[in-house]
Amino acid sequence: MKRYTLSFIVLVIAIGIPFLLISPNERSAVSGNGRVTQEMLSDAVEDAIRIAEKNYYKPIDDSSEMFRGSIKGALASLNDPYTYYVTQKEHQRAIENLYNAQFGGLGIHLYYDHQGFIKISKPIPNTPAALANLQAGDYITKVNGKRIHLSEKSGMRFDDVINLLRGELGTDVTITVQRKFLEPFDVTLTRGKIPVNSVKSTMLEGNTGYIRITGFIGSRREDGTEGEFTEALEAHKTAGMKALILDLRDNQGGLLNAAYHIADAFIDDGLIVSTKGKRREFNEEYPATPDLLCPPDIPLIVLVNEYSASASEIVAGAIKDARRGILVGQKTYGKGVVQKRYPLVDGGSMSLTISTYYTPNGTSINDVGITPQVPIEPEEPDEIEQLMLRKVDANGTLRDFVTKWIDDHYQRPGEMPKDFSLLETELPKLQEMLEEERIIVSLRWLKQRAEELFNLHVGIESVVNLDYDRQLQEAIRIIKAEEIEKYFDPIPEDTELPSTTQADTPEKPEPIADSE
Repeated sequence: MKRYTLSFIVLVIAIGIPFLLISPNERSAVSGNGRVTQEMLSDAVEDAIRIAEKNYYKPIDDSSEMFRGSIKGALASLNDPYTYYVTQKEHQRAIENLYNAQFGGLGIHLYYDHQGFIKISKPIPNTPAALANLQAGDYITKVNGKRIHLSEKSGMRFDDVINLLRGELGTDVTITVQRKFLEPFDVTLTRGKIPVNSVKSTMLEGNTGYIRITGFIGSRREDGTEGEFTEALEAHKTAGMKALILDLRDNQGGLLNAAYHIADAFIDDGLIVSTKGKRREFNEEYPATPDLLCPPDIPLIVLVNEYSASASEIVAGAIKDARRGILVGQKTYGKGVVQKRYPLVDGGSMSLTISTYYTPNGTSINDVGITPQVPIEPEEPDEIEQLMLRKVDANGTLRDFVTKWIDDHYQRPGEMPKDFSLLETELPKLQEMLEEERIIVSLRWLKQRAEELFNLHVGIESVVNLDYDRQLQEAIRIIKAEEIEKYFDPIPEDTELPSTTQADTPEKPEPIADSE
């Protein structure tokens, strides 16, 4: 059984970016009707681009994008949403966020206010920003002398600012800071290692531990998701945890290796996942190890929803099949294939689907998903109010109202307003403003949106919100009533695990939308 090659395998996030580096040294022949060779088709692509360069009615300064377009078209012809071309910039960002779980930066959480200016909501402790005494509420008006302002006129986007602040470890960046009541001043910072966090945790009533995993990142076991998860779990055990809720909702996947080790924390026998592809090297079995991080006497509930995909489905499927815990929530996304990334000579790369994965019971969940033992729909506004809330999210009135209120109530440097209840009393005014724009929403759902935005902008990390979370409420109820075992699926008879010696061709997945 193979175990330690897992760090070279990645599950493409069902609605996002994931990958791995290996070099392709082979080229398949293209035969067409038997007379058209691969070389002829390659020459035809070059001919088409050269003809366009010469005869297109507008100047073509650089034909590189046309060549990249041919790569995109070639991969798109496979009709696989998880196989695609990745630019050099996107590839580098994936390496930082997904594989390394860290990047070179300053260590600040940013947002933009109602006028398009960039503000600090929270410096991360022990980072260059915190050590330089940057504060919540500070504006960043320039980066290396370049004026920072988001607007149609400037053409600057929020991602552009992030790219200016990120950079190679050990390099310097000078930012101009505007702090309320003070004159602008420059600060030169040396970029340091900034961790990408993927785990949040808290202790709920009745000594119930709660751990939320937002993605599976980090190619080294001590870094990324596994390290964060282990730290959170140990803290809960020390605090006297009697049950655990593992929240995988909206977790769109990541590295297979990280998912394997999280599942292995709960399961000590049998397979956790297996993969099967056309090539023998892609056939893998990943067994559980006897060492458990979470004792078997700790009741376990896993929260899932329709956006729990890929690597999160590996964890949920293993826990369900092993009868280690129960799933509560909605049917998962159904992304059951594995990808590798192959580098290309232009600095970009391609993500290619290379195998199907199977849960311990030998089930492929591709295009099917995993059905929870306790189906619970989230509490949502009715159809008309959902439409109105989408308008609220799109038109910027709520964001402008909240950020202006924060700015108006920022009285002294370093003392960002933190009491949402004070803003809450002003929400009827916001409701009236929206009504003037023919957007009718109830105070209940307007408050939820406003509180989330407020917390984000002032640096408050609210791990859970029980007032609006029906699925979490049900999980707590089941734990209190000691009902977990009654929801266990019956033990299947004569279950056969999938062969890992034969090729498998998965069904074509339905197209999906990109996120962010």
